[in-house]
Amino acid sequence: MHDSRNASPSLRYLALFTAVLTWFLILIGGIVHGTGSSLACPDWPTCYGSFFPEMKGGIFFEHSHRLVAALTGLLTLALCFLSWKQGKGALRKAGVAAAALVIFQGILGGITVLYRLPTAVSTAHLATSMIFLCLVSGIAFACFPLRFPVSGESLRGWKAWLLPTLILVYLQIVLGALVRHTGAGLACLDIPLCRGSLWPEGAPPILQVHMLHRLAGAVVGVVVLATSWRAYRAGEGFPALRFLSLAAPVLVLLQIGLGLWSVHSALGLFPVTAHLGVGALLLVVFFLMNLGAVLARRGTAGGEARGAVPGGLRPSTV
Repeated sequence: MHDSRNASPSLRYLALFTAVLTWFLILIGGIVHGTGSSLACPDWPTCYGSFFPEMKGGIFFEHSHRLVAALTGLLTLALCFLSWKQGKGALRKAGVAAAALVIFQGILGGITVLYRLPTAVSTAHLATSMIFLCLVSGIAFACFPLRFPVSGESLRGWKAWLLPTLILVYLQIVLGALVRHTGAGLACLDIPLCRGSLWPEGAPPILQVHMLHRLAGAVVGVVVLATSWRAYRAGEGFPALRFLSLAAPVLVLLQIGLGLWSVHSALGLFPVTAHLGVGALLLVVFFLMNLGAVLARRGTAGGEARGAVPGGLRPSTV
């Protein structure tokens, strides 16, 4: 995907701003659900027949979410245009994919409202938002000139861990969305067990979904810590990788704490929204680790010496 030689400052910072705005959009979506405002506007795309309704009560949260989503969509279309104009190959494809995803996400949002919050669609809406966030973050990452001084031997030691960890983090987030949209967030109020057991026999499905999310969170946490340690050891002389490998364990420990706080606070708005936001950041961290591994591998495969900057990664002169 990397083509930083041709990426102008406008493309770089547009991609970065779009990624940051997308993360805030996800937080706003969490606030909409947490405040019970998801159906404050019963019609779509207007709100009570207007694109600019009186912003009060739940309408403020729901319609603000729509307005920020519309801005994100426009920026994504601009990003697609600039990626196509200035980039080539994978960067162009990523721009087109981002535009397609943001349109699909808008359609899912409309279906969610018009069909009164069906669980499958609401969960898919969040799942798609996470993919979109990773994609625009990857475009931003690819547009900045970075050094990838990682040897092929080092890559073989840790790259095999990255994709499985990324998939596990993503599935855990989707499972968390299912917990939220099935109303299973408070199915178990005791911690760490549930009704005195890790998996109560004969438990109803809503309780099983809750406990599956807890147990999977413990497994994902261990995998994240192990992968981060291997990435840190392999990233000597690679500041970006070192930073990401240090950020991941901090985020996963914070995420576990926020999950426990969410239950203890009976799904308080702040801990639940922060839990969503930190989970999204953790996913982006591992997506960028995977992307960095791909770019580093291409650099070493192209015969670049350790510590050198691959040809396609040299700073832009635009």
